[in-house]
Amino acid sequence: MVADLPQPVRRVAAVALLLVAVAAVAFLTIIPLNEHIAALREQIEAERVLLGRFIAVASQENQAAELDRAGRAAIESGAYLKGDSETIKAAALQALLSERAAANGVRLYSTRALPPRERDGLRFLGVNAQFHAEIGQLRALMHGIESARPFLFVEGLQIHPLDAFSPRDPEQGGILDVRFDVFGAVPQKKE
Repeated sequence: MVADLPQPVRRVAAVALLLVAVAAVAFLTIIPLNEHIAALREQIEAERVLLGRFIAVASQENQAAELDRAGRAAIESGAYLKGDSETIKAAALQALLSERAAANGVRLYSTRALPPRERDGLRFLGVNAQFHAEIGQLRALMHGIESARPFLFVEGLQIHPLDAFSPRDPEQGGILDVRFDVFGAVPQKKE
């Protein structure tokens, strides 16, 4: 039956049969192989993304360990107020302020604890203080407060000449009525 066909038709049929065989091989082997390779590439890319996330987490753990070391170093350096509880730390702040004032010849006539404040990730305990002092005493006290450890920060400074309140008393000339808030940092509690 094939022998009855003319030679050019047989050649076309042979080429067509060859093309069908090649297409069948391509559909059965090459296309699935390409799909498998594409799936493997996607899986590799997903694994790379996951590896990048793991590396980022690992670097954050290193940063967390470094921050813990820095926090412990700050606590040990005396930058923070000392004490077991915030009440004790606030009392220590008042005592420290009274000591610094007495060292400069100033007597505090009023101190009171202020509510704690949160700022820039730090917790601060504060004391409001009132006293009378000469300008030299005030300058020395301010320098002593802001230059020593633990670090203390003065806020809300109010200064009035004492003779503005009683202008008839000549003995009060040059004396200032001073009020300010002093804050000291305390380490954050770990949650």
